[in-house]
Amino acid sequence: MAQSSTRRSRPTTERARWSSGVELSPCYTAAVSTQADRPLVGVGVVFIRGGKVFLAQRRGAHGEATWGSAGGHLEFGETLEDCARREAMEELGVAVGDLRVLCLSNIVAYDRHYVDVEFLGDIGEQDPVPQAIDGSFCDYGWFPLREPPQPLFEPMRLAIASLLSGDWYHPQAGDGPGGARAD
Repeated sequence: MAQSSTRRSRPTTERARWSSGVELSPCYTAAVSTQADRPLVGVGVVFIRGGKVFLAQRRGAHGEATWGSAGGHLEFGETLEDCARREAMEELGVAVGDLRVLCLSNIVAYDRHYVDVEFLGDIGEQDPVPQAIDGSFCDYGWFPLREPPQPLFEPMRLAIASLLSGDWYHPQAGDGPGGARAD
């Protein structure tokens, strides 16, 4: 992965010309953002059964020891739904049927910035079990929706808040600049 950096070009004292012949005044050029400076797209899937939510405790990743569910980065060319299904299979060994958008969030937390999309997923009677190959979860189980274990992974906190309130958009969440935690 590329290191986070911002490149700045030096000021020019000569007039620059576009290929069209338009003359530009001397100036500083704008900073060029690298991929590491940009928010990532996170996609997650939440499972509800009998008034309970499936949660697993995260390990070895940002949000260490928080409770969440399957989720990860959107891959190039992948649909949001395909990403949610892929992450559920890779991390919890379940095939997801129907998906419904649950919430969209702008999250700055854990020293990262994500645009996050959470889905409500149908897994029928399948039992999610963290996959040994992945190793990103330890304890897991079904917990009362209104009394989940703490602390929750920020995307999961917002997903549960959406389920309980009906609010689907969280424009500023997390603990970073502009983040607003509503615990």
